[in-house]
Amino acid sequence: MAVIYADLSYHDWDRVKGEFDWAAIRRATSPVLCLRASYGDPQGFHPPSPHVADMARGAAGAGFDVIGGYHNLIRGDQASTNRQVDYLRSTLDGIGAVWAMLDVERYPELVANGLWPRFDDVRRFVDRWHAVDQRVLAIYLPKWNWDGNLGRPDLRPLSAPLVASDYGSNPTGVPAAVYAQGGGDGGPGWAAYGGVTPSIWQYGSNVACPGASGQTDCNAYRGTLAQLRALLTKDDTMTPAEFSAILSDPAVAAKMRALPWQYIGGGIPAGMSTLNVLNDLYQTTHAAPTAAAIAAATVQALGGQAPADAAAAIVAAIGKDRAAALAAALTAATQTPTP
Repeated sequence: MAVIYADLSYHDWDRVKGEFDWAAIRRATSPVLCLRASYGDPQGFHPPSPHVADMARGAAGAGFDVIGGYHNLIRGDQASTNRQVDYLRSTLDGIGAVWAMLDVERYPELVANGLWPRFDDVRRFVDRWHAVDQRVLAIYLPKWNWDGNLGRPDLRPLSAPLVASDYGSNPTGVPAAVYAQGGGDGGPGWAAYGGVTPSIWQYGSNVACPGASGQTDCNAYRGTLAQLRALLTKDDTMTPAEFSAILSDPAVAAKMRALPWQYIGGGIPAGMSTLNVLNDLYQTTHAAPTAAAIAAATVQALGGQAPADAAAAIVAAIGKDRAAALAAALTAATQTPTP
């Protein structure tokens, strides 16, 4: 089970001369999309990213509602980093993007100018982003760059969804078929590195995406659309239909059937088991009724009579002496502490 989405830039625009079939792209992938938004420092090296607003507008019109934008990072001091963050934020605001991605790569033009980003640049950008923006910032930092150029750093402190890149033989074909051919949910792009398991795998750059071109970058997320939406937008709400769909997934059902009742671990609170949690839920949802609730239930059981009429009926049925004794017993019961 995976959700697929495309990455697009002005290169894709040029390939199709701006004639995207956004509805076809959405049908072949999902309502998630990532667009190149900005590159570099606006006061320094910053290649343009044309047509991003046009692409966002066309995608939104076709129902894409999880549109994000990415920034190509360049090396720089804190002032440069701040400008790069503001550059991306401004562009995202202009296109209505709801999430962001930092692209950490060693492009030839950056190498030629000594501007390819080091890991210190990544950390500065991430820290600055979280200080000024609430949108999720995913990190596209391929394993080959982490291993070959950045010194194999620990990626856990970034606290960001990691986007891996592994194209294998980089075959062509429609998005779902290329993902399956590359290994699908068990493919090499899901291997952990830097202490982090990738949240997203960019599995090809020659994907023949309907509505786009035969050289489309495509990404996969192992999970449901609701889960990916929550990951990228910090939206943890879920409709009953979405929750039902998760429970109906055969893989989820199989895991739940195999889960021992006394299982401890995962998201189960420390010192508790699944049985404890279920029992607590039962006790919470079946709390002792209030006096008002008991009274209302009693009146309903007596045919909807008014309380005074119900009391009169009881007295008439059992006699005044017995009614008085019953009242005394009930009064004593309410004053006696329960063990």
